[in-house]
Amino acid sequence: MIRLLLSIITTAIALFFVTRIVPGISVSPADDPWAFIWVAVLFMAVNAVVSPVAHAIGTPLTVLTLGLFALVINALLFMFTGWLSGVLGLGLQVDGFVAAFIGAVVMGVATWVLGLVTRMVAPRR
Repeated sequence: MIRLLLSIITTAIALFFVTRIVPGISVSPADDPWAFIWVAVLFMAVNAVVSPVAHAIGTPLTVLTLGLFALVINALLFMFTGWLSGVLGLGLQVDGFVAAFIGAVVMGVATWVLGLVTRMVAPRR
């Protein structure tokens, strides 16, 4: 349970960094930490449910492009999360594919770095 909460908080912090670095991606209200937490929960749900299916379908193109198509899939998943967030009224706005592409890359790097930090603080048993 602690790992899940830590993962949600890590994803929310990474999303905060993405909204500050990448133009075209925002969460409203920007000063509400709960908005980032709810969008992080949605982001994790999309990554848990839709991402494996999308990556499995895109495997042939990913192999042909030596893995670069996985970045496109991640950008499309980021756009889908933004659309779903709008439908659910959570406040994530993604303005176009380029913003989603850059946002997905920054989100991946930020989540990886924060994951390294949290592993040092709370190592697995």
